[in-house]
Amino acid sequence: MDCIILAGGFARRLLPLTENTPKPLLPVGGRPILSYIFDGLRGLPGLGRAYLTTNRRFSEHFSAFLAAEGAGLDCELFIEDADREGQKPGSVGALANLLARARPGGDCLVIGGDNLFGFRLGDFVARQRELGSSLVALYDVGSRERASLYGIARLGPEGRLLELLEKPADPPSTLASTACYVFTAGVMASLPEFIAEGNPPDAAGHFVAWACKRFPFYGYTFSGLWYDIGSKEVYAEADEQMWTLRGGRRDR
Repeated sequence: MDCIILAGGFARRLLPLTENTPKPLLPVGGRPILSYIFDGLRGLPGLGRAYLTTNRRFSEHFSAFLAAEGAGLDCELFIEDADREGQKPGSVGALANLLARARPGGDCLVIGGDNLFGFRLGDFVARQRELGSSLVALYDVGSRERASLYGIARLGPEGRLLELLEKPADPPSTLASTACYVFTAGVMASLPEFIAEGNPPDAAGHFVAWACKRFPFYGYTFSGLWYDIGSKEVYAEADEQMWTLRGGRRDR
């Protein structure tokens, strides 16, 4: 199983923090967000190559990160043809481009590079291998009001993903899709079809909503730590929480 880490965004909502630093490399608890993902990947059974896909503007930042913290992983930097917001291919477009050029084989673990979560990737991958189907990490946000801000899953028997709805006015559950998936080889191979149909390439959730109607998908519900870092307020909260968990303190 290969891994693809999506880090091609420009995070305009976090400006000026992201003017000269890509969001996945912002410090949280004294470490870049991406460091926590790399921690989870090290020693993951059966992991092949990892691909870190980003834009040209921040490619040197990620190259330096890999030189400093890439030990123990076979990780290749994949540079998208984008220097600014209007040029980026979007998450699904980036996956399709990587599939065409790098050709990762078999099932793929796909993770958003700004994703902070508390479950063990080994448990997630083990569950996918048990099922033999695509898997989506889901977090219970606790209320219908909060659920209307996310992509929300409707599950059937045995956790089968029946539907994924983007920011629904009447959420069918409080289970939010997080930026962590395992896509089977068949689902990965369907990416060009999704793009050719004119579907939106900007968010992986759109692809999952489309693909779960064509392929078996299941939900993997977890609790505890999860941060979707899309605002300065959430970023500050995540920073404080990670400092607390690490038993340190943030200089003020």
